[in-house]
Amino acid sequence: MRRQDAHPLFFWIAILVLAILLAGLAGSSIALRGEPAPSPTPIAPTSPSVPATAPGSLLSDSRGFIALAGSAAPAELRRETDAAPISTLRGRGFTGAVSGTGRRVAYWVSSTADGGTRELRVFDVTAPDQDTSLATVFDTDRGAAAVWSSDRTGILTVVESSAHPGTGEVPAPYSTLRVVDTPTRSIREVARVTDGTHYWPVGWDRAARLVDACVYGPDGMAIEWTVIGEDTVSKRLPMEGGIPAITVRASGDDVLGVLNKSVIRVWTLASYSEHREFGATSGERIAFARWKPGADEIVVLVADRLELWPKAGGERRVVARALPLATDLLVSSDGALAFVTFDGGQSAMAVDLATGRTAAVPMSGSQLVASVSFR
Repeated sequence: MRRQDAHPLFFWIAILVLAILLAGLAGSSIALRGEPAPSPTPIAPTSPSVPATAPGSLLSDSRGFIALAGSAAPAELRRETDAAPISTLRGRGFTGAVSGTGRRVAYWVSSTADGGTRELRVFDVTAPDQDTSLATVFDTDRGAAAVWSSDRTGILTVVESSAHPGTGEVPAPYSTLRVVDTPTRSIREVARVTDGTHYWPVGWDRAARLVDACVYGPDGMAIEWTVIGEDTVSKRLPMEGGIPAITVRASGDDVLGVLNKSVIRVWTLASYSEHREFGATSGERIAFARWKPGADEIVVLVADRLELWPKAGGERRVVARALPLATDLLVSSDGALAFVTFDGGQSAMAVDLATGRTAAVPMSGSQLVASVSFR
C-alpha cells in the first residue's frame, strides 16, 4: 500500500524539477554550437536635436528713425518695424543731429510764424515728450546745423544770419560756430566768417579742447579746414577742390570726406594735412560713405554695391550687390545694419553688415533722415 502511494509523490516531484529546469533555461542565453554567444547591443549616445529655426528678422523695435514727410512737415520718431510715428517733433523739417549712442536728439525748432530755426531743443528717444530747451538765438539768427561732441556732453552748432521777420530786410551775411554745454545750457561763439561763406560743423573734442569745421562756398564745396583750439591758435587750412562739405563726417578723432566722387580721404580732427586716400575702381562712382560705429571701417556705397573699407587700408569686403540707385545711406548706431534708401527716399532696404542679408523697411511716404536707438 505504501509503495502504491509513493508513485504519485515521485510524479509530482519530477514535474516540479522539470518546471524549475525549464524556467532556468528560459532566463539564460544558450550558445549554439558554432555561433558565438550574443553580446549586449551597445546603446548609441544620444545628442540633443536642435530644431532648425528660420533666421530672425533684421529689423528691431529697439531701433528706429527720425523720418520726414516733407520739408514743411514736422519730423517724426518711428521704429524700424513700423512706419507709423510714435511721436512728432516740434516745428517743421529737421535740422539737427543724433548722439553716437542713438539715444539723444538735438534739433533746431522752426518758428510757426516765419519758419526761422531759433530754438535748440534736446530729447531722449525713450521719452520724446520730455524734450528740453537748450538755447535760443536772436530773431536775426537761424540755426543751420548741429553735431554732438565726442563725449556727448555738448553740441557744436552753426548759427547764421537770417532775414528780419516781417520786413524782408537781409542783414550782412555771417556764419558762426557756437558751442553749447548741455549740463549748464551755456552757449558761446568760437568762430565767425562774414565773407558769404558758411561753416559745416564736423566735430568737438572736449578732452582735446578742439572744435573742427569746414568752410564752404555757395556751391557747397569745402574750401578750408578750420581747427579752433580753446587754448591754442586757430588754424585754417585750404582744402582741395571737389569735396562736398556735406560728405565730411567725423567718428571720434577720425574724419572722412569724398573727393570727386571717386576717392575717400581720411584725416584726423587735429590734422588735415596728414591723410590717407582710398580710391574706387576706375570708372565707378562713390555715392555715399559713412562711418561704421564701433569699428575702424567705412560703409561705402559704390556703383551698385555696399562694401566695408578698413580706414587703415587693406582688403575690402563686399556686403551686398545689385542694389538700386540710392537716395541716401544710413547706418544704425550699433553698427549692425545699413539702410539704403531709393525711389527718392520713398523706399528703403536694410542690409546686415555681417551677413549681407536684406529686408525691406516699412515705409509710408516719409523719408528716413537719421537712425536712433531705444536701447
